[in-house]
Amino acid sequence: MSQTWLDAIDTEEIGEGIYDSEDAGEGSYYSGEAEYEDLGEESRSARRRRERQRQILLARQRQRQAQLRSQQRAPLRQQRPVRPAGPSPRQTINAVRSLDLENKLEQDSLRRTLEEANRRASRATWAAVASTAVDQGLASFVTDAQNHPYVAAGVRFAPLLFLSPEKKRGGVEGFATDPRVIGGAAILGIALLGNFRTRAQGANTVTIGNPGDITPGVGGTLAAVALDRNGIPLSVQPATFTWFSNNPNYLSFPSATSGTYTTTDSAAGSVLVTAQGGGATGILWVTFASD
Repeated sequence: MSQTWLDAIDTEEIGEGIYDSEDAGEGSYYSGEAEYEDLGEESRSARRRRERQRQILLARQRQRQAQLRSQQRAPLRQQRPVRPAGPSPRQTINAVRSLDLENKLEQDSLRRTLEEANRRASRATWAAVASTAVDQGLASFVTDAQNHPYVAAGVRFAPLLFLSPEKKRGGVEGFATDPRVIGGAAILGIALLGNFRTRAQGANTVTIGNPGDITPGVGGTLAAVALDRNGIPLSVQPATFTWFSNNPNYLSFPSATSGTYTTTDSAAGSVLVTAQGGGATGILWVTFASD
């Protein structure tokens, strides 16, 4: 305890506080007065020294009580939740800028995805239009399409070239998942299967109608019919038959794709006539009438 604080204890406030208390103030004064009367030899200085010691003792007691009260209140203050420090203004600005950049990137990605989807939809529309036109063309030239099945398959494949893959991929996976490749393979497979089936169920033989004995110098027309394996005429006959004669000097065909023939006056005996159509061949011996 410093000397300045001890001197402050001698002030009137501390003295009055002590003398006003019922336990220490008045009792100590009167007891001092009684001692003064009983013990006249004791000097005033000794009495003052004892009073100062009592004052110091009381001051120390008050200081200890104040320290105890402060120690009891300290845990209560420590239990109060401490609010965490918020982000600084610079951190807030950086966070806003980062969020704005992420939003712009997401918008750009969405825009590219929508543009790609619109482009693929437009190409699919053109593919549908082209497919409709091809179907009508094949229906208008059905005979030619039947005689050239692979050409017809290629024409049907052409509209698929407008399509594009959903996502660009490389290597074998990208090639195998391309809709153009898948569609082309499907069309080719169906064309091959149909061709094999047509051959299996197509013309097996060709029968030529017998005109009987032909008068030399007189022309006419021969007719042919394609038959299946069971000897039943095909529901769809070949568009044309090709005609041949083994003796054009007696019987000839001005047009090889027509059954119309001409004969000469010197024709005699018989002539072998051949007709080919639908992958099959038929023959007939034509006899000339004698005089």
